[in-house]
Amino acid sequence: MALKKTSEPFIISTQIDESAANTFTSKTVDVNLNPLDQEVLLILAIDMDAFAPDVVTATNTSVSVSVSTTSRTTIGDISDNNVLAAQRIDVKTDGVNHVVFDRLEAAQPTADMIEYVGILAASDFHLQVQGINNAGAKGGNVRMWAVRARADPATYSALVQSQLLSE
Repeated sequence: MALKKTSEPFIISTQIDESAANTFTSKTVDVNLNPLDQEVLLILAIDMDAFAPDVVTATNTSVSVSVSTTSRTTIGDISDNNVLAAQRIDVKTDGVNHVVFDRLEAAQPTADMIEYVGILAASDFHLQVQGINNAGAKGGNVRMWAVRARADPATYSALVQSQLLSE
């Protein structure tokens, strides 16, 4: 087997806040993997909770949060190779009425958590947040279920190279 689990499932919880209202902000979360042992993180599930956008008269607003394996300069979505999960909440208005749309593209936890939804070969993952037309800074919470594993040398090399090339 190319991957051998070395831990029981555990949870990583974190949050990200915009540095200022409507400003793209990113954050790096270190998971302390040991590259000498070819350690990787098998991501079992990701749950996301983006903060609600403001309701502004006659103005569409939104908040977007994404989780990626490499750093990004924009919010990602699941069509991007390095994005593990993404959420966007929009408040659309016609000037009088407001409607909320929540697009959650996350890997939700399952009862058995047998399979993984992603592999992290580098020692960190990245969060991104950006609001649009909000009165104040926004953010979001992320909870990740994961298992540490050891990869054989060929698999580890391929995973690291693939992750670096997806930047």
